[in-house]
Amino acid sequence: MVSNKKAGTDFEREFAVLIAAHGFWVHMFQDNKNGQPCDVVASRNGITYLFDCKDCKKDYFLLSRMEENQYNAMHLFELTGNEKGKFALRFSNQKIYLIDYDLIRYLQSKGIKQIVEAVCESYGSNVNTWLGNFSESAGDESADSSWQ
Repeated sequence: MVSNKKAGTDFEREFAVLIAAHGFWVHMFQDNKNGQPCDVVASRNGITYLFDCKDCKKDYFLLSRMEENQYNAMHLFELTGNEKGKFALRFSNQKIYLIDYDLIRYLQSKGIKQIVEAVCESYGSNVNTWLGNFSESAGDESADSSWQ
């Protein structure tokens, strides 16, 4: 049986490899005792993103898993001209959704304790759809191997 920590670390690696395969420069933050605000930073076409990866073993995501330091870091990251920080949530069916940090914060403020996959489908983005938007816009150099 795989521990929760190992499953989470495995998902972080899988997520980093997935987005790197779509032309992103990707860096994974090392686990540290002070608590990092996210797991992955990625950049493409001059735009930088922060991601915190959560492997949901159940069919819901507990909003309490977003910590105050994550909210503060993602909010400051956005205020300094970057994209909104996102949570990459992988559900038990292996589907991955990207949810903006401020939506999670808003739901918490309304007393909501957890969200299910259907909420992510409605208010977030399936990671494959999100990545597909990059392939369709401004040409995808990583997919063009005609120069070889």
